[in-house]
Amino acid sequence: MRVPTAGLELWPVLLLLAIYAVAYVQFAAQLAGFPFDFDQGEGYDAWSGWLINLGQLPYTNNASFPYYSSNYPPLWSYLVSIPMAWVGPGLGAARVVSSVAALATAGVLYIAARRLSNRSLAGVLAAGFFLASPYVFHTTPLARVNSLALLAAAVGLTLLDRRPTRRRVILGSLALAAALFTKPTAIDAALAGVVAVALRQPRLGLLSAAVVGGVGAVGLGLLMFSTNGAFWLNVVAGNANPFDLRQLTEYVANFSVLHCVLLVMAAAEGARMLLKRDWSPWALYLVASSVAALGVAKWGAGESYFLGAIASVCVLSGVWIVRFLAAAPASRLRWGLGLALLIQALLLSHAELSALLPWLPDRGPQEAFLGRAPGAADQQAGQLIASEIRGLNGPALSEDPSFAVVAGKALVGNATHLRNLYEAGLWDPTPMVSDLRAHRYAIVILDAELYPEPVLAAIGRYYFLDRSVRVNDATYQLFLPGNQ
Repeated sequence: MRVPTAGLELWPVLLLLAIYAVAYVQFAAQLAGFPFDFDQGEGYDAWSGWLINLGQLPYTNNASFPYYSSNYPPLWSYLVSIPMAWVGPGLGAARVVSSVAALATAGVLYIAARRLSNRSLAGVLAAGFFLASPYVFHTTPLARVNSLALLAAAVGLTLLDRRPTRRRVILGSLALAAALFTKPTAIDAALAGVVAVALRQPRLGLLSAAVVGGVGAVGLGLLMFSTNGAFWLNVVAGNANPFDLRQLTEYVANFSVLHCVLLVMAAAEGARMLLKRDWSPWALYLVASSVAALGVAKWGAGESYFLGAIASVCVLSGVWIVRFLAAAPASRLRWGLGLALLIQALLLSHAELSALLPWLPDRGPQEAFLGRAPGAADQQAGQLIASEIRGLNGPALSEDPSFAVVAGKALVGNATHLRNLYEAGLWDPTPMVSDLRAHRYAIVILDAELYPEPVLAAIGRYYFLDRSVRVNDATYQLFLPGNQ
């Protein structure tokens, strides 16, 4: 069999992938230096890390001031709490943790594809296309749990691939359990890994299931006990968001078009593996993560729901490409592959490439808010809001909480989470409404009006709009206490 190499037909693609990788690192570095929310919810997730640094688990019944709980498991928050012990609360350390996790994930995908194909080229393409996806560019450098959950899942699947030993099964299963305690949606990776091992070696499959299930049960029990059941309320019940069919169709269509070439190649490689009963966890993960991505239909979901699918697609397509090169000595076929991959790379355009070539725009659904790094004007506008908060006596109620944290104030509330709990009948807004009536908050800052309707109505009645400030293409409305 001919050994596939990166011939002349692949060099334009590899060059583009290198540009995307450099753009990712540059974007992540710029984002780490910006102290304000880039994506709604970053400040809440980062605050959970600060609470753990203070020795508090970020889970309560949300019934009384400050009405704050996290809606994610604590592993990411714990890791973020470590650098926060030196640098204090804020988004910088949290974003660095997430960005490093994403780059490490690319490295793991390189290893996975190289092991499956015995070719370094497959690994380079898998890692390169992963970092090239605008979905990865938009979501993984944020102060959110997604990067770490994907890293733990990728490590677990890679350890469980091929002919795993007892030691690797235990380590891989522990990695999958870690992914679940970072974000429960990593259940797709856990199922793929356990089933793949069970199909190859049933006894080791039972061991893997026992480790994942045992660690999960013990961890859940400890968290339930230590939070008096608040962990279940916030992480499980609080994440049951309403279904949005239109959002589902729009995201699936966008994802399918942007990644079309890779999807076809990955589907071909996955089908080949399954038909030959080559039970690679990556083939099963392609199926499981594609099904899990349908969770994007939930209100508040976004591009991050496709990260698992992107990882599996990149690994399997990389393997398929080197297999095709080995079987296609004809230069015409090789150039056809190179052209198809170049078209794919151009479809994924974003960052500097889109800036230089306007006819290649960033087509990601969240491009409007996450497609560019914040500039000096955004920094100045954010500091203006923080200065306003700092000069007032009393707490701030802000949908984007980083303004309050930068101003040295403690965080109050978790807007989207409280809304989810309220709509599920699991949160009573009466105490917060009473706080607003009593003008307990020195300032209220809204962006997308994410709080439950009774809270928004109380803000409109007891506070008045003082002014609006534009930060990163979002308009923040600053409300001060009124006369009522």
